[in-house]
Amino acid sequence: MDKSCLIVIPARYGSQRFPGKVLAPLAGKPVIQWCWEAAVRTGLGEVIIATEHEKVLSFARSIGARAVMTSPRCQSGTDRVREAARGTRAKFVLNFQGDEPFMLASTLLKAFRKLAASPDCAIGTACSRITRREDLENPNCVKVAMNAAGRALYFSRCPIPFHHPLSDLKGVPHYKHCGFYIYRREALEKFVKLKPSPLERLERLEQLRALENGMKIAVAEVPALGPAIDVPADLGTAEAFLKKRLKK
Repeated sequence: MDKSCLIVIPARYGSQRFPGKVLAPLAGKPVIQWCWEAAVRTGLGEVIIATEHEKVLSFARSIGARAVMTSPRCQSGTDRVREAARGTRAKFVLNFQGDEPFMLASTLLKAFRKLAASPDCAIGTACSRITRREDLENPNCVKVAMNAAGRALYFSRCPIPFHHPLSDLKGVPHYKHCGFYIYRREALEKFVKLKPSPLERLERLEQLRALENGMKIAVAEVPALGPAIDVPADLGTAEAFLKKRLKK
């Protein structure tokens, strides 16, 4: 297995919408532990949990994870990832957000391989087809539009592309963005030095900063993931998802 990738899981305890969510219990394990275990299973390289809080640091170390304390002044998860990655020599840095307990190692691997095979792209990520109307209309479910080569054209909290009733195209799917990014090392350094862009500030989506500055993003299509944890109510949704999966 390729070991050229460093996986960093930014685990901010002080989330505005759900403080402490990374340590919230889900089927007997904190959310962050689900994420860490998936990252380790990829075999891509070293995994680091990066946090601004002693509680997260202590828990991570209790399960044998490597964890580092990062500045509370980090403006985004990507800034936290870059701080944690300093001093390492990995060619690729994977930013795997600590609120995706149902992320699959296979999803991360497919996106990594897509980026590695796309020398024109600076960043890699993944998407899955949206099958539920409530996801399409949920602003917490970020949508992505792509070209035929799987390069991102735009990300939005709104349903994109718009399906005009007079369009002669039928059955064209919408895609949900999976919440992680893989950066070529030089791309990460470039990205964090860029100022937040207008579209990023409007949509509150930092990947738009990359697109506005001409950085190409390769997107791999993968099977649908389980729910992310954005707000407290998502824990109930996640528990229901687990019970349904266990019955299959």
